[in-house]
Amino acid sequence: MASCEKELAELNENPNAIADLPVGLQLTQVQLQTQGGRYEMRRVALGWGASSIQQLADVNVVTNLLPGDKYIDFIDYSYALMDRYYLEQSKDLVDFVTRTADDPEAVNYNAIGRIMKVISFHKVTDIYGDIPYSEAGEGYLSNNWFPAYDRQQDIYADMLNELEEAAMQFNGSAENPGAQDVIYGGDISQWKKLSYSMMLRLGLRLVKVDPAASESWVKKAIAGGVMTNLNDVAKVEDEIGGVTNPIGEAFVSDKFMRLSDTFVSWMQDHGDPRLDILSWVESGGPHQGLPNGLDPTTLATEGPAGGDLVNYSQVNPALVQRDSPFMYMTYAEVEFMLAEAAVRGWYNGDAETHYNKGVRAAMANYAFYGVAAPSISEVEAYLTANPLIPANAMEMIGEQYWAATFLVPYESYANWRRIEYPVLTPINYPGNATGGTIARRMKYPLVEFTINAEHVNAAIANQGPNTYTTRVWWDAE
Repeated sequence: MASCEKELAELNENPNAIADLPVGLQLTQVQLQTQGGRYEMRRVALGWGASSIQQLADVNVVTNLLPGDKYIDFIDYSYALMDRYYLEQSKDLVDFVTRTADDPEAVNYNAIGRIMKVISFHKVTDIYGDIPYSEAGEGYLSNNWFPAYDRQQDIYADMLNELEEAAMQFNGSAENPGAQDVIYGGDISQWKKLSYSMMLRLGLRLVKVDPAASESWVKKAIAGGVMTNLNDVAKVEDEIGGVTNPIGEAFVSDKFMRLSDTFVSWMQDHGDPRLDILSWVESGGPHQGLPNGLDPTTLATEGPAGGDLVNYSQVNPALVQRDSPFMYMTYAEVEFMLAEAAVRGWYNGDAETHYNKGVRAAMANYAFYGVAAPSISEVEAYLTANPLIPANAMEMIGEQYWAATFLVPYESYANWRRIEYPVLTPINYPGNATGGTIARRMKYPLVEFTINAEHVNAAIANQGPNTYTTRVWWDAE
């Protein structure tokens, strides 16, 4: 060491490290990361969420460990989203928003980052309730490795304010991310629409717990300007830089998920042309949903098409490839929310008009997946046969939202808990963890009770027991 002429500091520098990460490159990474991965998508969004609300049914004929449509306490599935989110997604996202906050040249990047942060964190809080938020992702910024859990009502208040401020922050004269923005290609007008559309989504989440605030945010969102057509859909088109669609990854690698009999039967009862797009039966037989709650034994004895899964409707493989588009938010959702706002008297638009636009948009949305969407005549015939009935408006809007968000599983599960349509018959599988009721949230990771015990226990003291039946703040009874 005495004979060495080089500075030790220089020797310790990594020649391959990026000293000043370009914000555009990091923006792309953040947008792709926010999709999540196969691990948490398969276990939480599909295995629990979509299966619990009977869009999917799940029978693993090898291990019989799949929990979602039977409400089995398989903890590895429950905590998967939180497990991956705080290890991976939150760090880059928080760093990106922080490092662009005080850079006047990066004002548009920062505004996009703030919206992406809301999209990302609201997914997690909707699944678990109270979560690390204000101190999340700060380990590498401030050495805070044990973040406090924020109350969900405080998280929602901040997220709504973030959306409002981000929408007003955009500056057409500042640097534009262009193609580095893989969602809208730098189109500021579309980002503003997404911000207000997300505000509409989050505002309606408050309807059970604070109707006055819910109405206020809904009105503010509509006045700000929400999505107006299919061009405004917030999506990542296909595989980019090796990052693939996590829903596609889940279906490509897992052969046990099927369309739920509840979902297929609803479409058949309504003459829904989407069924021919969504359903693929490997044996070549007719569309046949798989009843929820079956295991390998009861599948063989009670399955309406026998014990072989090839006789049941799989999700059309064309819709769930690794390079399929990933939807953050669809235009159809916005139209159904506008219809609901009109029914509630919070908006002077016509509920039936927005309901019809929502149905048309939901069916046309499948064209993004490279398949032939239902024809105009099919869609209009469907609307003629299924017109909005004022006395049943909320139920019909809820059912259509459930169908339209089939490939947006986190949102589908959250909105069902909020509005509770369609009316579902829960499964009472032997030994289930919910007493035969549909799960209202997922459980925190076991490791949190070891490494962050003080804060996770404070969350439980505020929110309620760490069980599947404890409701998150906005999901009041």
